[in-house]
Amino acid sequence: RKTKTRWVSQGFAIQAIPQQNPKTPPVPAFCVITSKKTAKLASDRNKMRRRLRAVAYEILSTQAKQDMEYMLVARAPSQARPMDDLRKDLLWCLKKLDLLHHDN
Repeated sequence: RKTKTRWVSQGFAIQAIPQQNPKTPPVPAFCVITSKKTAKLASDRNKMRRRLRAVAYEILSTQAKQDMEYMLVARAPSQARPMDDLRKDLLWCLKKLDLLHHDN
């Protein structure tokens, strides 16, 4: 939490932390967190987790900086939000945090 690289969108909040082990090849690691506060039913939390994990695999592996670890914290609207909007949210958050991978 002390890194201050955190951004909140409608569907989730994202936090980025530099990887601790520089010996491994740079691959973006991520986790998805859902809580009972966001959705009471486990099936709803699992749905949110599956949706955010699918978006994260798609975007983080190709367009995010590879030497970071990402934490996605689900928010209540992520359950009903369209997948395209979740993708746009993640790209927007990465852009705001200056974590988009730029090919030079």
